[in-house]
Amino acid sequence: MTFQGKDNTDFEPAYFSKLDNNLDRRSGAGWSWLRLIGYCILAVMLSTHLHYKLPAPKTHRGIDPKTGLVEFSERNAIDTISYLSDTLGYRIVGTVEEAQSADYLKNMIREYKQTSATIPGAPKFDVWIQQETGSHRFDIMDHMVLKAYTNITNIIVRLSCPETNDMSAGRTCEDSAVLVNSHFDTTLGSPGATDDGSGTAVMLDIIRVLSQRDWTGYKNSIVFLFNGAEETLQDASHAFITMHDLKDSIKSVVNIDACGTTGREILFQANSREMIEAYKQAPYPHGTVMANDVFRTGLILSDTDFRQFVQYGNLTGIDMAIYKNSYLYHTHLDITRHLEPGAMQHLGENTLAIIDHLAKNTSLDGMVRTSEIVFFDVHGIFFMVYSWATAYKIQMSTVLIAYAFIGYIIYKTSQSTPYRPINVLALSYVRSTVSLWLSAIASLVLPTTVALFLTSSMIHRHMAWFAHEWYGTLIFSPMGLFGAYGVQYLFYSLPGPRHVDMEYGVFNSSVSAFAGVTFLTTLTGVASSYIFWVFTVVLLSAAMINEFFLKSTLPDVKYRLPEPKVHLWTYAISTLPLTFIFSDNIYALIDIFVPLTGRMGVDTPVDVIISVIFGAVAFFGCLPSMAHIHRFGKNYLAKVLTCVAIGQVAILMSVIVSGGTPGGWAFPYDEMHPKRLFIQHLKNLTSGEAYIAVAEADKGPYINTVLDSLKTELNVDVEQRPGSEGMKDWDSVYPFSHFLGGYRLNTEPYIRAHSNNPKVSQAVSLANEFPGPFPTLTVHNDTYNPVTGVRSFSIYSMAPSYTWTVISFHGLVVDWSIQNEEPLTYPSRYVVRHVTGFGNDGWKLDLAVKVPESDRALAEVGQWKMQFEFTALEKEGFAGRGEERLIGGVGMLGVIQRILPVWTTTTWLSSAVQEWEL
Repeated sequence: MTFQGKDNTDFEPAYFSKLDNNLDRRSGAGWSWLRLIGYCILAVMLSTHLHYKLPAPKTHRGIDPKTGLVEFSERNAIDTISYLSDTLGYRIVGTVEEAQSADYLKNMIREYKQTSATIPGAPKFDVWIQQETGSHRFDIMDHMVLKAYTNITNIIVRLSCPETNDMSAGRTCEDSAVLVNSHFDTTLGSPGATDDGSGTAVMLDIIRVLSQRDWTGYKNSIVFLFNGAEETLQDASHAFITMHDLKDSIKSVVNIDACGTTGREILFQANSREMIEAYKQAPYPHGTVMANDVFRTGLILSDTDFRQFVQYGNLTGIDMAIYKNSYLYHTHLDITRHLEPGAMQHLGENTLAIIDHLAKNTSLDGMVRTSEIVFFDVHGIFFMVYSWATAYKIQMSTVLIAYAFIGYIIYKTSQSTPYRPINVLALSYVRSTVSLWLSAIASLVLPTTVALFLTSSMIHRHMAWFAHEWYGTLIFSPMGLFGAYGVQYLFYSLPGPRHVDMEYGVFNSSVSAFAGVTFLTTLTGVASSYIFWVFTVVLLSAAMINEFFLKSTLPDVKYRLPEPKVHLWTYAISTLPLTFIFSDNIYALIDIFVPLTGRMGVDTPVDVIISVIFGAVAFFGCLPSMAHIHRFGKNYLAKVLTCVAIGQVAILMSVIVSGGTPGGWAFPYDEMHPKRLFIQHLKNLTSGEAYIAVAEADKGPYINTVLDSLKTELNVDVEQRPGSEGMKDWDSVYPFSHFLGGYRLNTEPYIRAHSNNPKVSQAVSLANEFPGPFPTLTVHNDTYNPVTGVRSFSIYSMAPSYTWTVISFHGLVVDWSIQNEEPLTYPSRYVVRHVTGFGNDGWKLDLAVKVPESDRALAEVGQWKMQFEFTALEKEGFAGRGEERLIGGVGMLGVIQRILPVWTTTTWLSSAVQEWEL
């Protein structure tokens, strides 16, 4: 059929109307969709199996019963984790459990050293115990934190080449070392089986394995750092890399941490080509530059010791962590029985292979720090590493080939019937390419309307997807499909030339669309652009195979139903690899972000964030369906849109009905996917008041259920604490106080009513009943220079029976004892967090402050004072042992614990706060 008219498009409406009617008669729609969906399901099933597959855990004691060789054993690691997290429990810096953890590690290391000494060719085995005092600046969440620490503990082991009789050449293997780091302390709210009992246990068993090997021929030494203060904002790693004698011999670092309890460990930070190449030696690689790029954005409100080693040691290295099921991360549920069998084996074997390679086969000198590297694995089957320069060339070359192919398609189509000139065909491809870009945008944007609807004040169904990572697919993806397919439907009605065969045109346009995105993202220099390149390669390959081998060659005949130009096998060739690759990446993203939303703060629009992620699932999860949706014409597409819309409405109705009651499928929380609460018994030594402060770490609305129960039990009103007042209540966990939603309840009436001490009910103030001892601040070496207007003094703190302390003040500081950091040049509020190791009660802070001109007369006579607010955490371990300081015989944390629902997890604190004029 030939078009007539001046521009060859005058009769297109009539032609396409008849073509649409013909497509309505095309049979096999159900079978065709069933095949396409089957391809997607097959790819997802295979991807799921490989993505979550773990090696079989070794259950022997570290020696293979068949070969007799020493090897890593998960059983040994689990024994260590069980002792640390289940027997000792919460190993908070400054507590006796922290000291007991260090003693356990020292004993195990001593035992391994004795065994190693009996083995010929075994490495030289050195041990150091470092106890250090220092300070540093730590920026997180856009806030500056000044950190000081006193007598924190590090345990250091070095394995190096064996000592021989001929040492004339010196011990050069000790001049270059790879550092392996983990921490044995825990955060306030968790016994830390994985964070970081996993890293500690893995390192300990690797020491056993390597210390019993023949080290003849090893080039470098391995230093193992068991650091005792990471959760206090990385104090112990700072102490090692800035003050230990071995620091200058360290050339690279392998950091091991955890933010989950199950699954494979992931390589999520790397800063050198050589270290990523070393990671290729891992038997079960799992890492992607996408994780590296996401982590650098700051969206994940966390950090690891890796930062200290890079910032202060200028080291190259890699950062690895167990990350799945992070619902339990930093909660009371991070215990041994919740670890997944095989997870420790995966982490241990990978770490062992990497550091053994670095010590044996690599020159650690001359490693260059760079972020211009592309790396990724495909389901652990293989691991790719190449430079950004190579990636740039490959990706841009692919773009050129893709557009050359589209040019070929346009030219070839112009030579066939029905005749259409090249300019019209080119416009039709531009049109369908733009439609795919808009479909992608719609699939990301429209699910946010579902999020806004569910979180509206009328519906109040926040975070209905939280309890299971895949729920977002059910709740948001239908709207994503509706947006993607809806744009395709709208383009039927928009002006401009369209394809004679829409399915064929849109399929080829997907090559053009992804080539364009690859081009733009490559220009930005973002290494994660490789994922768009992968999509382009798969789509281009499938389109070429379809064009040259599978496409129907029957000519279109008037009044005859045209044959599809996209073969069903083309969908298999494109869908299977695309869905397979996409699933691997999206599983990692979802497994990180869905649980993370439970601790992103009360102001973060988490429902919107998750809706966008699952909108992407809708578009990319079965990408070739964007072409297939046209196979049976416009009217069939309208039916599909109707079905999707009905499905979305039905799901929303179900969420509304079941999302408001614990136990309902859309209720956000349950015992294993809990809501995070912070509860603090705050005793104000200045005012004599005592409060229970309650804070939440997410946007879920069900805090009111908890507050109503507390209000009923304590018989007092709940006071909301917004803004700076609420943040001051939580100075004990600064700067995390900035994203907690705060409330408080006066405990004085309850204590008076329930105390077994008659004096308490009659006391004017409860301050005299607060149990001590109390922290004190005193000023020493106080001088004032009238010429400069600077007052210099030292603050001494004594806080027996307290652990973490925080002092905050406002002023124009000109000098201080914080190391390697200059004060700001203008008056500002400063927060100094301090931690002391077990057995230490005091610390000192030196300040030099410019006195305001209006107060200098007072300063000259020693009458000018600064205001300080001092908060100290009590050492009693309520979370682990149920201990707390009673007021009049009443333990308020115990009262609160009995009230809380099972779907909450709590970080318990008990603090004393006092204002000082010094």
